[in-house]
Amino acid sequence: MTAYIVRLEERITYKEIPGIVKRVFLPEHLDVLSRGRITVIRILPEIEKFLIRTRKECYTQFYQRSIQRWKYNLPPGPFCWPLIGSYEVIQAKFLHEIFVKYAKKYGPVFTVSLGPYQMVVLNDINSVTEALVKSKADFANRPSIHSVHMFTEESKDIAFANYTPTWKLHRKIAGKALRQYLAGNRLEDVLHASMKKCLPLMDKENGAFNPEKYIDLMVFNILTAVCFGESVELDDPEFIKFMKLSKEANEMVGKGFVEDMFPIMYKIWTTNKYRTVAKTMNELISIIKRKFEEHEETFNIVIRKHLRQTVFDIFSAGIDTSRVTLGFAVRYMAGLPEIQSKVQEEIDRVVGKDRLPTVKDRENLSYTEATLHEVMRLGTAVPVGLPHSTICDTRVGGYDVPKDTMVMINHWALHHDPRYWKEEEKFDPTRYLDENGKLGMKPESWLPFSAGRRVCLGETVAKPELHLIFATIMQRFKITLPEGTNPKVELGGSGGITIPAPYKIIVKERNII
Repeated sequence: MTAYIVRLEERITYKEIPGIVKRVFLPEHLDVLSRGRITVIRILPEIEKFLIRTRKECYTQFYQRSIQRWKYNLPPGPFCWPLIGSYEVIQAKFLHEIFVKYAKKYGPVFTVSLGPYQMVVLNDINSVTEALVKSKADFANRPSIHSVHMFTEESKDIAFANYTPTWKLHRKIAGKALRQYLAGNRLEDVLHASMKKCLPLMDKENGAFNPEKYIDLMVFNILTAVCFGESVELDDPEFIKFMKLSKEANEMVGKGFVEDMFPIMYKIWTTNKYRTVAKTMNELISIIKRKFEEHEETFNIVIRKHLRQTVFDIFSAGIDTSRVTLGFAVRYMAGLPEIQSKVQEEIDRVVGKDRLPTVKDRENLSYTEATLHEVMRLGTAVPVGLPHSTICDTRVGGYDVPKDTMVMINHWALHHDPRYWKEEEKFDPTRYLDENGKLGMKPESWLPFSAGRRVCLGETVAKPELHLIFATIMQRFKITLPEGTNPKVELGGSGGITIPAPYKIIVKERNII
């Protein structure tokens, strides 16, 4: 054994070891000896092997990246330490913010490293369109990330699985199932049932309140009905547990895991954060598994995993993105009374006050739809999207991108590019309307659902779902902020996930039947 830490203190136990040590090492990895006022913390041999291996990997990465710089015309980028990568990226609260900073210095296409991953980040619509659309499947893979592999039952899902014939069939079947299930009036029937349950609960609130749990219930019930044909109440234990676990997992996953930066840690020990998220994800999957097995007992174990992960993708990802978008929508409307009034005037004119909005009304609710589009632009739920990976050596923006390179799309940068958005920080639904007040062509640099082979599977469901929920809330309530609240929307979350910072609203019913 080798002594790494020596402290002059009173005799200590493991609990009293400095936090920075405990966040990395477990009790079984440390040997604590105390003699009088001298404490020696010794790291066991297997941990010492890890440190030696880490040093070797550091040299290997430095050598490999030097070769790549010589062989390929890689995009420019900031200095990155071997093994660690960019310390500035590691420390950044939000990835999209630090990426925008680098784009201003190095251009819209740049290279940055995070741990063992060398990433190419795309920050404008031209490079994104070239990569995702014009280059066909070159950028359609997903990077090999151990934590993702574990949490998706060995990549049996759709969102993170590699671009293979099996994945294409898997996605095709899932897309067809969604379209068939939601054919006719099924979506609005499910949605109306959920809204009739949730909106009266909001109406009972006296004074200022956080609408988060009601938005969660609206979306949860819609997705539960789509996936399992069920509905729950606000105090349902499984609903409360699922939302709690989901939010905890998102909060911790946002900035990734040390284990993915140092893969050998999976073989030696894992951090407390990873173990906590692994336990949380297992609990979430077990909830889906129980519901899944209640409905089908005939599939073999391989097919079961694919189906379970497909349902988990639709259910969990659908809930997360929808509730975040609606959370932003309600918060923006509370702080923008003039825009809220215009939305409500349109709904009153088109729908009236004696029925709920339907899918058929959507084409005549252009200003309402445009308002929601602006919410998705300024309140981008996943600002850097999901990571892509190159299937082969390819090019983008005039630079080489070697095979198996991780590629990130900075959707936030696309949605705030001053070349495409006049007064990009201003909330302005008219950006999306033509001279007749109808919804015009999709703005070139508006890409909340991504594009190409990896375009969001749930886009065709999410757009009408979000529109109907938003229109129904606006039809029923006038929403305001408590007196003295700053109308500016603040961001919460971290890493690659953004949510509106906690807020409170006051609702007043608009005498809708």
